[in-house]
Amino acid sequence: MNPDIQCVVQSADILGEVPLWCDRSRRLWWIDVRRPALQSYDPATGRHTAQRLPEKLLVGAIALREAGGFVLATNLGIHFYDPASGQAPELIVNPEADKPENRLNDGKCDRRGRFWVGSMQDQKREPKGTLYRFDADRQCRAMLDGFVLPNALSWSPDDRSMYFADTHNQVIWVFDFDLDDGALSNRRVFKDWTHQPGRPDGAAVDTDGCVWNCMVATGQLVRLTPDGRVDRVIQLPVTNPTCPAFGGGGLDTLYVTSHSQRLAPEQLAAEPYAGGLFALDVGAQGLPEPRYRG
Repeated sequence: MNPDIQCVVQSADILGEVPLWCDRSRRLWWIDVRRPALQSYDPATGRHTAQRLPEKLLVGAIALREAGGFVLATNLGIHFYDPASGQAPELIVNPEADKPENRLNDGKCDRRGRFWVGSMQDQKREPKGTLYRFDADRQCRAMLDGFVLPNALSWSPDDRSMYFADTHNQVIWVFDFDLDDGALSNRRVFKDWTHQPGRPDGAAVDTDGCVWNCMVATGQLVRLTPDGRVDRVIQLPVTNPTCPAFGGGGLDTLYVTSHSQRLAPEQLAAEPYAGGLFALDVGAQGLPEPRYRG
């Protein structure tokens, strides 16, 4: 049985992405990559805010900072940004300054406060992406390369496994993860979707260690057990869900962003909630969102 699914914000995002729950503001935050904006939703009041970002910045991911504000992963590098300050985003490092055709995409912090983010070619689909680890000392270290479209960065509750997907190639991998050193090893296939119509996008892990993954092109939200088996499929009212995140005071509401880009007019008419933010009770609880410690 499908749970009750509510479109809590009809934001009509072109490319809504990377939702995360902030326990300080008690709001869900997310971005629209193509119409650069940092957005928030307060479930207590229903209030939605959208703060425009500089047009030159294509923000692919955000992360919370321990010092306040956010880390922004963009086409021009990694920035710090505090929307309450009134100041413009501050460039910290651009690991791909020599690759103007690339931009940073999906990213998240591990529970040692390091920010992990993958790059991709924004227009072409070639295997020229790199996975970076942005440490608390503000150094950016390349960890993995040779993929097309990075997504699904997430960690198991015991921090021994890290998940990472190439959406274009329809594969989710899992790595052995060393939390102390931030090291990856033993790369292997977690789930191969190459014979399925959907493509794996963003992911979130619950307290049982199950991976919730959004499937672009099929409108499905799937749950995979720690051994890579699909044990639940929820059909969403949009074709292109992008990323899930657990939020709310008990981290027991699953929020899902979506996109409306490249949909034909007749598809948009048939999907009035495309690009919206959804909320549903899936009977699971998420893990607190880590903060960047640099």
